[in-house]
Amino acid sequence: MTRSSKFRIDTSKTFPRLQNAPIVEAVIQWQVTPSANVTQDELKSALESQFGHYTLSAQHRVETGFSGPPDAIEMHHRSQWDGYRLTSTDEKYVCQWKPNTLAFSRLAPYENWQNLMMEVKPFWESFVELTATTTVERIGVRFISQIAIKRGERVSDFVQNIKPPLKGIGLRSESFLYQDTIPVESYPYKIRLVRAIQPAHPPLSTESSLIVDIDVFTVEPTSLNQLQFRLEEMRFLKNEVFFAFMKDAESKFE
Repeated sequence: MTRSSKFRIDTSKTFPRLQNAPIVEAVIQWQVTPSANVTQDELKSALESQFGHYTLSAQHRVETGFSGPPDAIEMHHRSQWDGYRLTSTDEKYVCQWKPNTLAFSRLAPYENWQNLMMEVKPFWESFVELTATTTVERIGVRFISQIAIKRGERVSDFVQNIKPPLKGIGLRSESFLYQDTIPVESYPYKIRLVRAIQPAHPPLSTESSLIVDIDVFTVEPTSLNQLQFRLEEMRFLKNEVFFAFMKDAESKFE
C-alpha cells in the first residue's frame, strides 16, 4: 500500500468567502515574556492616549481561599488587577491587555481577515513597544462558529463525522461535547477542534445550536520577524479545518 504524502501548509491556497459566515468570535492572542515593567497607571495613561476611540476598563482576577480550624473555617476573597479591557464604540472589537498577554477579538458579524489584521495592528505594535518583547512564547488563532439547528435539520447536515454514541440501543443525546487536539506534523502548531451542541432553552432560545471551535496555536517560541509568516500559516490551518469539517459551507452560508 502506498503511504499518503505528508500534510502541507499552502498559504497561496484560496478559500471561499462566505457572505453569512457563522463565526460569532474570532480571536488572535499573543503571550510573551515582558522585558520591561510598566505600572498600572503608566499603562492606563498610554492606552488612553493611543486608543481614545476605545472604551477602557480595568480587569480584576478574584482569588478565593480558606483558612482556620475545621470548626471555624473562614473564606477570603482577594481581587487583583489583571490588565485592561478596551472595547470599540460599536462593541464589535474587544482587546484584553494583560501584563504578558494581548488577546484581540472580533465579534459577529465577522468581516474578513484583512480588516481584523488592520484593526489589531496598532494594538500589537504598542504592546511590543511597552513590553519590550523580542519573542512571542505562544500565538493563538481561534475562530468560534455557531449554527442554529432548526426543526427537521440534523447536525450531520452541517458537519462531518459526528455519530450518536448510544444510537445502537435506541437512545439519543440532546447535547454533546467532543474535543480533539491534533499536532501538525513537521510544523510548530497544534489544532484543537471542539464540537458541541448547545440545547434549546425556552423561552430564551427555541433552537439548539451547533458550536464549532477551531483553535490553532504554536508549540514553540516565535521571533518578531517570523510573526507575519506564522499568522498566515495559522490562518490557512483554521480555514483548511473549517472547510474540511463543514459540509457544503459555501452553499449553506452564502
